[in-house]
Amino acid sequence: MRYAPHSERLHTTGNYIMDLSRYTYDLPEQRIARHPLEERDSSRLLVADVEEGTIRHRVFSDIADLLPEGSMLVVNRTRVIAARLQLFKPTGGRVEVFLVNPVAPSPDPAIVLASREPSDWECLIGGRHVLQDMVLVDRISGDANLRAVVLSKTDGEATVRLQWSTGGTLSAILEEYGSVPLPPYLHRDAEESDKERYQTVFAREEGSVAAPTAGLHFTPRVMDALGEKGVATAAVTLHVGMGTFKPVSAADVRDHVMHRERIGIARTELERIVEHTAHDEAWITVVGTTSLRTLESVYLFGARLVRDGFDTDGLDIGQWDALDTTLTSVSRHDAFDAVLEWMKANDMETCWGTTAVMLLPGAAIRSCDALVTNFHQPGSTLLLLVAALCGEPFWRTIYGTALADGYRFLSYGDSSLIMRRSLR
Repeated sequence: MRYAPHSERLHTTGNYIMDLSRYTYDLPEQRIARHPLEERDSSRLLVADVEEGTIRHRVFSDIADLLPEGSMLVVNRTRVIAARLQLFKPTGGRVEVFLVNPVAPSPDPAIVLASREPSDWECLIGGRHVLQDMVLVDRISGDANLRAVVLSKTDGEATVRLQWSTGGTLSAILEEYGSVPLPPYLHRDAEESDKERYQTVFAREEGSVAAPTAGLHFTPRVMDALGEKGVATAAVTLHVGMGTFKPVSAADVRDHVMHRERIGIARTELERIVEHTAHDEAWITVVGTTSLRTLESVYLFGARLVRDGFDTDGLDIGQWDALDTTLTSVSRHDAFDAVLEWMKANDMETCWGTTAVMLLPGAAIRSCDALVTNFHQPGSTLLLLVAALCGEPFWRTIYGTALADGYRFLSYGDSSLIMRRSLR
């Protein structure tokens, strides 16, 4: 199978269309998948060819047949933590504490979760009359093991200090007392099976409060088939925050404030990507919007290094950086190679940083050739990302077809493979 030539400037949608009403659709409640299928890779797969404007219907276990030989798959290796805690006020009232981001002693979830010492977290609190300095505990009577001291609180947002009596790590404490933080639109409590089914086979780095759901369809069997076809795999990390569920409420998309998330890439993984993209015909398929936002952020950081030199504070990507044509004119190989050289110059094995990048129509997405992704909520930043890849009106054709053909939507739903250019 031969590749189509890789253009220097990938597909964009032309003029910006920022009216949110252009990026919504009617999603019936019965089309939202409440539970996963028994077999991960038995989900349906809608295959959309943007260049040809065609749609095919397959099963996810067929994906190895659809990706080019010698191509690369980029996945997110984040792992969901048991971030939802049910605690009690001194009066006995129940309070839900939803951990979002660690603050101290480090913003790095890996460090905090491996620690046996108290840690401070930004969180969401559900419950009435929760006040500053209140101590929330895991049990009403007897000696409490887990305590959450409310350091500050504004409406439903707070900062708490977690303390525990036993000597385990925070990760172990959360496994004992916490539950899987399922998306709110599932309208159900987590079940025992969700502990395994709401993690991807790639999950290694603890820190997310939501799964990178495109990866939920992959199985060892699928990965073996991809390996036999010569499809290489590279991993990035984006710890998914609650902002992923935040709807775009502004009528003008440009007024939306994008959430910031922690991202990282190991030097060994970036070396594989640099080597792969050295060839003009290189093909990269990213698994999920989180992998795409991470890889695109690494690209934008590299483009900035090419443009401005190595005198930088590090990887920190702004909301509108993908619209900066002085960055997106840099080839992806040159950008990735610049990040690699910067990491070597700074003796860095893993590059950690943050991104608030918003990929929306008008953004020249440079890092990938195809995207594996589920079907997203109306009016969400994730749907805007899909529209950026597909253009108008093809994204509507994809979603209209999926609705008409009975596809299951959102986190536990079916999948799609969006190919930005055709295979020759």
